[in-house]
Amino acid sequence: MALGESSDLILGIESSCDETAAAVVRAGRTVCSNVVASQIALHAHYGGVVPELASREHLRNIVPVMREAIRDSGFSLNDLGAVAVTEGPGLAGALLVGITFAKSLAYGLGVPLIGVNHLEGHIHAVLMEARQSAEQPMELPLLALVVSGGHTHLYLAEQHGNERQDQSTWRYRNVGRTVDDAAGEAYDKVAKLLGLGYPGGPWMDALARHGNPRAVPFTFGEIKTRAPRPGIPVGKKARTEPTHGPTFDFSFSGIKTAVLRYVEANGMKPSIETRRAALAALPSPTIADGVALCDAQTLDLIASFQHAVVGNLLRQSFRAAEAFGAHGIVVSGGVAANRELRERFQIEADRRAIPVAFPSLALSTDNAAMIAAAAWPKFLNAEFADDSLIATPQLRLG
Repeated sequence: MALGESSDLILGIESSCDETAAAVVRAGRTVCSNVVASQIALHAHYGGVVPELASREHLRNIVPVMREAIRDSGFSLNDLGAVAVTEGPGLAGALLVGITFAKSLAYGLGVPLIGVNHLEGHIHAVLMEARQSAEQPMELPLLALVVSGGHTHLYLAEQHGNERQDQSTWRYRNVGRTVDDAAGEAYDKVAKLLGLGYPGGPWMDALARHGNPRAVPFTFGEIKTRAPRPGIPVGKKARTEPTHGPTFDFSFSGIKTAVLRYVEANGMKPSIETRRAALAALPSPTIADGVALCDAQTLDLIASFQHAVVGNLLRQSFRAAEAFGAHGIVVSGGVAANRELRERFQIEADRRAIPVAFPSLALSTDNAAMIAAAAWPKFLNAEFADDSLIATPQLRLG
């Protein structure tokens, strides 16, 4: 194909946090390649992502990752129709690496540049795979739960503007969010508190099946959303009055504190420090090592924490779907890989006779295929970025 000639191949670039990713996707439907360079081993030493180190690793990895994605796809750079890149939300320095690279590549190839919201990408990872596995697309509107280490949001997703669904513009309405910690963040912090490895989500999920999920009765209170009093500018600290009607927000700081109080009240700190040291001494600790180093009380605590968090996510999601007349639910983001979450959401969806869809495990965590998929409708509608595209760490969706 001649350079710059119209093509349905989009190269996606993702660098919003601690994974450098590139992927080639055809027409927003077929993943031709999907390469991810993870930084987990690096950041595990610090118990969380260090922004400066993440940016440095992106600089080191982005060219090799892109080359591998192109090679794996079976195409060449000259076959691309556009380059898509995450513009936010995320870490400023990490985003800047991907955007600068994508700008340069698109300019050199003479193809359009498309900026994509990371959260929209997670939603489209599910939609892309759902289209592949079903004869008909999921009926709109959809209720989308985006749940990860940095985000816990509920969106009402619809399309407008064109009879052809792949050319319609997607519109999102944020109907629920976390008011403090994201669910994945709570998993990581509780895992660290209990002396487990990073990232905490996979550890907690795997260990939870060895404990009693009803041993510790964690609960979530109703969140009272408050609106600013008349005359008070938005964003200013001021007394507010509660709004009326149901809310679908989340809060996970309370359960994190409840776990800490339980640990203190039951004298668990010595065993936690012993476990932390033992796991740190192992070159590649496994889940089996974690099980062996956890007593029954710890396993029960982990299982109860997960049961409560998943229950809260499930309850708010299905309540919101019913309130807004959603015809289906999509669950995306890193926490969508959680075993218990998938099982309980599927059971509840079957009970209510409403379809629910999850991404494959490979597309649950941050990846570039989701960025290229979300870029396809924008490509068809010529929604291109220009030289003014910048990193927007607090970018919102809807």
